[in-house]
Amino acid sequence: MSHPDATPFPRPGSSLGYALSLVPPARRAASSIWLNWWHEVSAIPYTVSDPAVGETKLRWWLQQVHSAAHQGQAEHPLLKAWLALAEEARSLHDWSVWTGQLEAQLQLLQQTRWLDRPTLLRHADASTGLACAGAAMVLGAADTPATREASRTLGRGLRLAHQLARLGQDARAGWVHVPIDTLQAHGVRAHELTRPAETPPAGWAGLLNALHDEAAQTLEEGRSAIRALPAADRRACRPLVALALMSEALAHEVRDHGPRVLRERIVLTPLRKSWIAQRVRWGWLS
Repeated sequence: MSHPDATPFPRPGSSLGYALSLVPPARRAASSIWLNWWHEVSAIPYTVSDPAVGETKLRWWLQQVHSAAHQGQAEHPLLKAWLALAEEARSLHDWSVWTGQLEAQLQLLQQTRWLDRPTLLRHADASTGLACAGAAMVLGAADTPATREASRTLGRGLRLAHQLARLGQDARAGWVHVPIDTLQAHGVRAHELTRPAETPPAGWAGLLNALHDEAAQTLEEGRSAIRALPAADRRACRPLVALALMSEALAHEVRDHGPRVLRERIVLTPLRKSWIAQRVRWGWLS
């Protein structure tokens, strides 16, 4: 049903690649499996032309996770590799973290538009937020309510910043990840994102600033919550903090480039991402 992609992942020079380089060797195998699994399932809604095909793939994954959780068996190489890890290397024992993300991707197959901000944020929490909560456990952070809440908040910010950077790209493909009530508040219509004119709509600047501010503020809230964790948990979450800082820098770039994001994807240079990751490694950024 599902086959590994021959393309190396994470890609050299990517934010995820630099974040993975911060993971201690003892945690790297589990972190790589978790990251690749998350990447594979979260890409399904965006890579299928027929939602029914995407649903079939995701439900197959649900069966795989159920079999791994209850029978200790799986067909897919990623889950096989996970089950082959030593017990202490897995760290993440809550299989609902896996199934919860699959359920969120099933929702996304039918949800190309969002009615209001709370609905979008709930989805962000159930997808990237939950992925980051799982990642914190895989990285060795204690499975406590405080750790889960901090990493989930950071994951929400990552999702908001990611959607901001892909705003035009996703909109042209039919995915408008800006809630209808937010568009209305700024006087922008969905078709002005899916089919952008040469001149941006009158409310574009206000909308862009609002999306940027929400993403940046949420990322800062997540980082602040991680800074409040015990020292061992803070160290474990350094790769997530690096991702948050790269996403925050990217959100600033998108804001500064204005309407260009409607026609092209804005990215950070590998050098800039590397420098952020290095400063996190040295403890200069947190």
